[in-house]
Amino acid sequence: MLAEGLPVLHHVLRVTPDVTTGNLQVEDSLRVPDSLHVDGRFEFRLNPHFILSADVPLDSAQGTGGYSIPLPAEEQEITLKYRGRLASTPDCAWLTQACVLLSERGIYLDGSSQWYAQAGNALHTFELQVKLPEGWVSLSQGEQTTNGWRETQPQDSLYLLAGKFHVYQQPGKHATAMVYLQQDDPELAKRYLQTAQQYLDEYSGLLGNYPYAKFTTVESFWETGWGMPSFTLLGPKVLRLPFILHSSFPHEILHNWWGNGVYVDASQGNWSEGLTAYLADQRIKEMKGEGVEYRRSALQKYATFVGEHDDFPLSQFRSRHDEATQAVGYDKSMMLFHMLHQQMGDEKFFAGLKAFYRDFRLRPATFGNLLDNLAVDQAFRKRWLEGTGAPSLAIQSHKLKQEGSGYHLQLMLQQTQAGAVFPLQVPVRIRFAADKPQEQRETLTMVQTSQTFELTLPAKPVQVAIDPDFDLFRLPDVAEMPASISVLYGKGDKTYVLSRKTDEAMQVAWESWLDALKARDNNLRVQYDDEALPDTGTVILLGGDNAALQGLLERAKEPFRMTDAAFTLNSINYTCGLHTLALALRAGRQNIVLLDASSPDGLDKMLVKLPHYGKYSYLVFNSATGENVAKGQWEVTDSPLVLDLSAAP
Repeated sequence: MLAEGLPVLHHVLRVTPDVTTGNLQVEDSLRVPDSLHVDGRFEFRLNPHFILSADVPLDSAQGTGGYSIPLPAEEQEITLKYRGRLASTPDCAWLTQACVLLSERGIYLDGSSQWYAQAGNALHTFELQVKLPEGWVSLSQGEQTTNGWRETQPQDSLYLLAGKFHVYQQPGKHATAMVYLQQDDPELAKRYLQTAQQYLDEYSGLLGNYPYAKFTTVESFWETGWGMPSFTLLGPKVLRLPFILHSSFPHEILHNWWGNGVYVDASQGNWSEGLTAYLADQRIKEMKGEGVEYRRSALQKYATFVGEHDDFPLSQFRSRHDEATQAVGYDKSMMLFHMLHQQMGDEKFFAGLKAFYRDFRLRPATFGNLLDNLAVDQAFRKRWLEGTGAPSLAIQSHKLKQEGSGYHLQLMLQQTQAGAVFPLQVPVRIRFAADKPQEQRETLTMVQTSQTFELTLPAKPVQVAIDPDFDLFRLPDVAEMPASISVLYGKGDKTYVLSRKTDEAMQVAWESWLDALKARDNNLRVQYDDEALPDTGTVILLGGDNAALQGLLERAKEPFRMTDAAFTLNSINYTCGLHTLALALRAGRQNIVLLDASSPDGLDKMLVKLPHYGKYSYLVFNSATGENVAKGQWEVTDSPLVLDLSAAP
């Protein structure tokens, strides 16, 4: 059996787990396609912790889980019986390790645990029967049977979940929505059932029919956010966050088209994360009127976390494991699809995606396959897919003169980055006086490092803005971005400044945190507030009683003031002892971060939260609970890519 050239193994699996010991016993009747017969043998892999028996002689590579079985071409079926103990990963660091659970907490097995026979690049179909403790239910791909699951569509990986779940379901036009919760909560289940149906309908109309019989939301055993074929695993805390329903949740649903509907052949890079982020996260933000902020934040993350030494081409992205890989594989890729969408328009862009989904449904596809369907030329691919870096734009010069009843604008743009030019379709917004046409939009095709454009305007312009909505993937100028907390975790030189006035308890707390940072960065610079501050890099002031604060505040322009008892932020007063504060400012082109806490416990609660709020300029937390009570970004008013022509003759 082949899926457009790829072999498909069919499994009939009878699985008996022992959740008290972690042992797993499996009987797998395999139907092996001819293409997996190699010189009269069938070669496959299993977890090396299994003890395997078969009705024919076995050759195995000692301790590796690789096996070879005599299987003449005229024979198609073989039965494998194996058993062994699989060690669970109770605290799963899912970005960096394979996660397994086989205990009284529940069961989670996927392809990385090699609990079923895998061979070459074969896909899989299956019938799964699982013997569970009383009161337990199971989950896998496909349709539910009397005592298990069946999937007749070729799958990239096989999953088995089980536990004491409360199960809810709701039939729909494209699939049955299901919810598995560890605690009975009909109202929570109802919200997820209804929202799942909403997005299943929406994405089916946009891209083509949903590829599976069901979509299940599972309360995970860990704090995860995973998208699998026909289900998602959301951690207990994540699942109950109200904003997840229209942020991470639709992202995981959409993965059933990209990643679990069309599989990723990553030989030219993993395209699915960027495309999913674009059509789920960015699209939802755009519909809410927040698309500009979302794209600006994506550019800011790339500028903050990807330095010369951490950059790499999109063609080399496989999966994220830190901020730099996420900034390239998700944010740069997402912006690539946004630029293509802007260039092609709705009709051609979505027609190309529908054709891609139709042509590669339940088959692996490369980045190149996707760009073929979008009719992307080779020059664009070479620079954006295989190259590194990002363009930096600047207005080199401009001339405005009146011509009859209209005006003529000569505009010279420059790409200031090192290296080759990036092909760009540069959006320009021209605004006119109130009694004239409100604005005019232009798109400038830029293929040279420095290029002059001639624009004919119906009236005198008062403002010309280059890429005002952040539609291009580029390195933004510092002045275009609000100061953000993310500089704490980004590249570049940092100096941490301790206060001489800090009380003993807080002094110990600050130094303990710095010691943890020093363990990861031997070049960490720490000084006291009575020493001269550096003129460059990021300065992190520790404590509101820091003597360096006042001088830096005088250079910054933001609405923030602080006294011994309280700080004022956007005209609102916050008592220092009751609140912790994280504040990002910019003095000239230097980044400043102020962290203030009055107790070690309050500091610990804030430090845990900060990595999740990196895009914000200011954050206020309740000292006792750690709850966020205020957050926001400073307004940007002096972008160098905006020309003010109101005073021009």
